[in-house]
Amino acid sequence: MMICTHEAKDACFSKVSLFQHLDPAEAALLTSLLHTRKYNKGEVVVQEGERSDTLYVVHQGCVKLSKYNENGKEHIIRFLFPGDFFGQDSLLHQKPHAANAEVLEPSAICSISKHDFDQLMEHDPKLAYHFLLAISNLLRETDEWNSSLSAMTTEQKIAKLLLYFHTRNHARHEIRLPVFKKDMALLLGITPETLSRKLATMQTQGLLQVTGNCILILQLEQLREMVPF
Repeated sequence: MMICTHEAKDACFSKVSLFQHLDPAEAALLTSLLHTRKYNKGEVVVQEGERSDTLYVVHQGCVKLSKYNENGKEHIIRFLFPGDFFGQDSLLHQKPHAANAEVLEPSAICSISKHDFDQLMEHDPKLAYHFLLAISNLLRETDEWNSSLSAMTTEQKIAKLLLYFHTRNHARHEIRLPVFKKDMALLLGITPETLSRKLATMQTQGLLQVTGNCILILQLEQLREMVPF
């Protein structure tokens, strides 16, 4: 692990709404407190039940948050992209991590300990407000995602997920999937076979083109019209 050396314009905190209000001096302090580690595909950042007091921020790559039930079945909570953070419960309450965080592609992840985070808040008391606001937004987005999926058809679920990837991919029409189709299917509550079949149908309809792990969106507006909310 090393001190974060990203330039200010490309720093971890520049991608996180939680830290975007910091002035130059506070940003410099945050940079000195952050640590960066590179992970290979398949590596686990934290495991469910593991104890730590650290907040993690995805700088590059993609991370899967998931947990397993008593029968060993995996439940995917969400996919994390640059600017997303996790470990907030451990940071605030020193609780064991509630989920596994697995790296899905070569990634760089920044982290800050509770001690250093508290030091930063002493310099900027407004950070506590922004932190609570960021957590509130995260919970709201999660609730909206789960409630909307429960009322959708399979095609609508797939369209919604592709639009989400499109947004997180800086609105590029070509999406290079960092996740396995089985993970996408798990998140959507369908089988991998159903996902492959529906993607093939959408390709036949001219909505998209699938080549390996790349999906090229051909009809963005039609894809948006498929999602009712």
